[in-house]
Amino acid sequence: MAEVELLELLQNHVEESSTLEWSGTLKEYVQMVIENPKLHKNAHQRVLEMIESHGVEEDEDGNITAYKFFENDLFGIDVPIEHIMSYLRAAAAGSEVGRRILLLFGPTSSGKSQLAILLKRGMEEYSRTEEGAVYSLVGTPMNEDPLTAIPKNIRQTFKDRYGIAINGELSPLMSHILKDEYDGDFLQLPVKRTIISERNRTCIGTFVPSDKKSQDISELVGSLDLSTIGTYGAESDPRAYRFDGELNVANRGIMEFVEMLKVDQKFLYVLLTLAQEKNIKTGRFPLIYADEFVLAHTNETEYNRFLAKDEMEALHDRTIVIKVPYNLQVEEEIKIYEKLIGQANFVERDIAPHTLRCAAMLAVLSRLKTSGNQSLTLLKKMRLYNGEEVEGFTSAEAGKFKKEFPREGMSGISPRYVINRISSELANGKDFITPIDIIRSLRDGFESNPKINRQESERLESLLTLIIEEYNKMARNDVQKAFFVNFEQEIGNLLKNYLEQVEAYLDNVPLEDAWGNPAEPDERLMRSVEEKIQISESGKTSFRQEIYRKMLRSLKDSGEYRYQDHPHLREALEKQLFDERQDIIRLTVSSRNPDAEELKRINGVVAVLCEKHGYSAHSANQLLRYVSSLMARN
Repeated sequence: MAEVELLELLQNHVEESSTLEWSGTLKEYVQMVIENPKLHKNAHQRVLEMIESHGVEEDEDGNITAYKFFENDLFGIDVPIEHIMSYLRAAAAGSEVGRRILLLFGPTSSGKSQLAILLKRGMEEYSRTEEGAVYSLVGTPMNEDPLTAIPKNIRQTFKDRYGIAINGELSPLMSHILKDEYDGDFLQLPVKRTIISERNRTCIGTFVPSDKKSQDISELVGSLDLSTIGTYGAESDPRAYRFDGELNVANRGIMEFVEMLKVDQKFLYVLLTLAQEKNIKTGRFPLIYADEFVLAHTNETEYNRFLAKDEMEALHDRTIVIKVPYNLQVEEEIKIYEKLIGQANFVERDIAPHTLRCAAMLAVLSRLKTSGNQSLTLLKKMRLYNGEEVEGFTSAEAGKFKKEFPREGMSGISPRYVINRISSELANGKDFITPIDIIRSLRDGFESNPKINRQESERLESLLTLIIEEYNKMARNDVQKAFFVNFEQEIGNLLKNYLEQVEAYLDNVPLEDAWGNPAEPDERLMRSVEEKIQISESGKTSFRQEIYRKMLRSLKDSGEYRYQDHPHLREALEKQLFDERQDIIRLTVSSRNPDAEELKRINGVVAVLCEKHGYSAHSANQLLRYVSSLMARN
């Protein structure tokens, strides 16, 4: 049955591809454009519309907050993406920005190459849709826009009547074909639908620099076909030229320039002409018009060298630079690892809860700078950037702290290093891996990484110490929660009781006891909770006022107040519940020879860890052993 479905899928693909074929004359194509002016797009417009066709997310004011095209592949680089989109919007409008090279620079594995690949694959798919259809003149290796054959003296009429602006002109080869084969009758030029394809070198060019001594400019701009010169009689005959350089084939699409600043300067001068005039200059030929989105990327070292070269000033002025740092959000970093693990073909392994989080915390902490605000520790900064509530700071302050260090995120551990260590653990044959496994693996890899010197290794070791402390808290918390039949309900009841007492205290009104008699707010309960987080007697009223204000605000915004909405209060409530059962938890997990009752309780805890917290039986039992060792030390 599955084989039949697969064959049907393949057959449907063949039939769909055949429906994408279209051919006709320029006269027929012009009629199509008049009826649907959106067929005519410049290269930047096509890329912009492709991205937006996947959908966007907006806030209450209608401002775009995210582009769905990137959401499953790029994580934690929303700011660079918005800068790129601003560039594309300006370029798509036909402004001078379209004559600029877009250069991404940042550390390795920050997402620059992945972004370029995404755009290229997106363009390939988009060209197969009705909205993204591309039509080209037949016989041109540059996939030329059919409307460039229309004489300049009647283009203004096109713009006035139909709002269609025609830019550029035919290549030397198409000009020769028009004159020689069609006697100048441009309306008879054949047109076909074109499917964008990097593999077929259609509207996508990719240039990767090689050794400077062996680099050949023909890779960019094409070259003479010496075998045909005898046939055509002159080197300047366009039929004797191969218009097969990367800049030629990228016309009307995307040109990716990998490590752009590592090439010989003569290559950059070609790009300068392209950026200035949207033209490619080759020997013995006039300027060749090219409309393409030039997307280059490089590392920070090469970029700084480029800036220092005064002779490159003209190119500096025609380059729009966007910094792409490492992601600084733990949740987004976890998504990177989940995506990369999902792409691999590992035999199924159980990854215990918090394993990827511990790895992500090390990566993010390694990229952060210590703030001048001594109250903002690295851990607090990590949480603040991650969108969590941090006592003493507001979410709005995250932006301010990001401006404190312009280079924050430009150094530190790369996702590539982390995924290498995770992959080595997943491939070692164990049935499951835990946070302890990944922390050890990350530490073991320091020596084998050439970018981690002794000083950096010591810094990372100190960060791992912080992460181990954080994991110990998470491990204890999971085990303690698992001892409750319904933890959420019990802590919810405690929260409700506490808030009722706080409200009565602040309003100075009595409550009713079980007999309906007036009773004073339960000060003992409130102080028992508050003392868990070192709220002093003198500070209790202001703390209660803060809690009550947050409660009222949450009730107004969402209709409920959850204990997670206030991290400090959450910590207090959890400690209150855990302390009430501390002795039974300690005795159960620490027992070397559990009796029948203790064994039943342990099995119940393991079941809760598996059902509610994502553990497997193996990793849950190891967690209990680990927490037991922690309790034995305290």
